[in-house]
Amino acid sequence: MKEQFTLNQGTDLPEVTYSIEELNRNTTKSTLFSSPKEIWEIIKNLPPGKASGCDNIPNTALKHLPAPAVVSLNNIFTACLRHSHFPKPWKTASVVMIPKPYKDHSLANNYRPISLLTTMSKVFEKVLQNLLTKHIKPRAEQNAFRHGHSTTTQLSKLIDDLVINTNNNRHTAAIFLDMEKAFDKVWHDGLIHKLHTMSTVPTPLVKIIQSFLSDRTFRIKISDHTSTERTIEAGVPQGSCLSPLLYSHYINDLPTTPYVSTSLFADDTMFYSSNTSENIAIIRLQRQVTTTTDWILKWRLKLNTQKTVSVLFGSSRNAPKRQIKIQDTPITWKNSATYLGVILDKPLRLHQHVKSCVHRAKQTRDALYPILNSKSRIPMSTRLTIYRIYIRPILLYAATAWGPLISESNWRNIEAVQNVAIRTITGAHFLTRNNKILHPPISSIRSEVERATKIFLHRNSQSSFSHIRERGTLPAPQIISRRPRLLTFTQ
Repeated sequence: MKEQFTLNQGTDLPEVTYSIEELNRNTTKSTLFSSPKEIWEIIKNLPPGKASGCDNIPNTALKHLPAPAVVSLNNIFTACLRHSHFPKPWKTASVVMIPKPYKDHSLANNYRPISLLTTMSKVFEKVLQNLLTKHIKPRAEQNAFRHGHSTTTQLSKLIDDLVINTNNNRHTAAIFLDMEKAFDKVWHDGLIHKLHTMSTVPTPLVKIIQSFLSDRTFRIKISDHTSTERTIEAGVPQGSCLSPLLYSHYINDLPTTPYVSTSLFADDTMFYSSNTSENIAIIRLQRQVTTTTDWILKWRLKLNTQKTVSVLFGSSRNAPKRQIKIQDTPITWKNSATYLGVILDKPLRLHQHVKSCVHRAKQTRDALYPILNSKSRIPMSTRLTIYRIYIRPILLYAATAWGPLISESNWRNIEAVQNVAIRTITGAHFLTRNNKILHPPISSIRSEVERATKIFLHRNSQSSFSHIRERGTLPAPQIISRRPRLLTFTQ
């Protein structure tokens, strides 16, 4: 585990060293503060079911604090803000190891670490988040951890671009980069340097973020046993509400080159370039990859070339002879890539994605059969609710983005999963028509996707972000094929 929080090797940057020294010499008096009302609002919104950290204080305990105790807690937080200090006892994380499915659990790498932070630190981190969001704005390409953005908004933009390029007989060279343990490898001094060089972020706020990141420790907890504490040398703390914001800022200056588009969702990074000539598209993409690789090395992140995938979208059936290279390592062209849970294939028919969705939905339906079948003692309304919670979302995930592109046969395969599930729940006779067993609140998958698409486009058109509003005014594209499809999803 200690290796996971060890800083990647790299060259020391003079500007970072100077920035840290200047920050440490700065004696600007802090005027930051919090209010009892703000603290109480944060406490009220704490999820009650979350596990406690090393302090063993559950969230429900804070929800029962009387008003004088909230005022005292606010005084502590204000004192921390005035002195730009994050208390040391709040910097220890209790790590629980969750085994990864279908892996050899005798190996430590096949466990997923889950960090549990102290309840008091979570409240104070929320105070810092409220202060920091006033000064830090993610770049437009970043769709993660932002109000009004989601995987669906990201996928809809990407798929629209890919389809439009295909319709215009343009080849789109794309690469899906895999950042290796990106959140756990953030260079603390580099992050503080980037915050300090921003004129909009107050120096006292930068200093308290520096205190928040420094001298952090963790200990492994297995049953009632805990390990000795180990230091954390790099990374933004897992489980902290500040971590997504800090990481987004850390990669805000990710460079871009001309004629290349960028898609960012947390640490999922994708670049794509289109041209009528596939060689020109690949050359432009290679220029972007080289620039990005240099930036990654400079800021001590690391690419996993084994999991990085490149795809040439368009009508070309054969793999191109020219390959994308990352530090002289060629990236093999693939026929498909999985991005944000959706499998994108070269011709953009989404057949592989539909097949995967249907398979996972069937597996879940079969696993739940003992409680979903018509002979179960569970009330039918409850069984229908279980279906809507556990099975239906698998079929509907991001369907607004990919739904207009799939064939009629794929729609029938998707609908068949639901029809079998509803027949299992209701015990309907096998001669009963499918449209007779579907009734509110259960509707056909396709009609639900059409309804969600209209809502999605309307919300986009009303968004406060200009790059989102533009997506709400364009109709869903239709890919050109030898068998033209009728587009049924309209605004």
